[in-house]
Amino acid sequence: MNDATYTLKMFFSLGGKPSPEVKSKMERNDPALLLREKISATMGKNGWSAASEEIYKKATDLLDISVSDVLLGAWNKYQALKKYLDKEKYPSTQSILVPLSEHTVKSEHNPHVEILVNDEPVGKITFQIALTFTVRGAILIVQDGKIRGFKTGEIRGKGTLKCEGLLLLEQDFRAIPLPGSVDLGDGIPIAE
Repeated sequence: MNDATYTLKMFFSLGGKPSPEVKSKMERNDPALLLREKISATMGKNGWSAASEEIYKKATDLLDISVSDVLLGAWNKYQALKKYLDKEKYPSTQSILVPLSEHTVKSEHNPHVEILVNDEPVGKITFQIALTFTVRGAILIVQDGKIRGFKTGEIRGKGTLKCEGLLLLEQDFRAIPLPGSVDLGDGIPIAE
């Protein structure tokens, strides 16, 4: 998916290391405290320092989800697109521009980081990501029962990132800088 790589990591303005505030919040919640005790018991007092850096790095990697993928996940299930699955009415050689009215896409994700010490699981930390995107002026390009690309229009989003229910980050509505046109190559099949 060319150029459409604006990710949730970028949306939440996360770099490689968490801010001291986020790190402090994560370390104070109950699951992290229990995990810290287990890791320290297994690896000694320096174990948690090494493990926590890796946990933060992996947690940030979990946010490498493209905003375009989130939107496409909703769009390919859009009921009004199902009619374009009819090959007699819409031959595979025909490209159709489908303007979308202003709409909201809500998406939730629950990724986790599983911690292993000497190949043995010692715990898991689960994150909750809740997103709301408002899309205005988007146009889908449909061909052969697939979304082959789209023109982005204006997209604004807001979201929260929680760790085991504890709010770490909150992002109010802000513009999402996707390119004006996204080519999806072979396309994303419209769900039946």
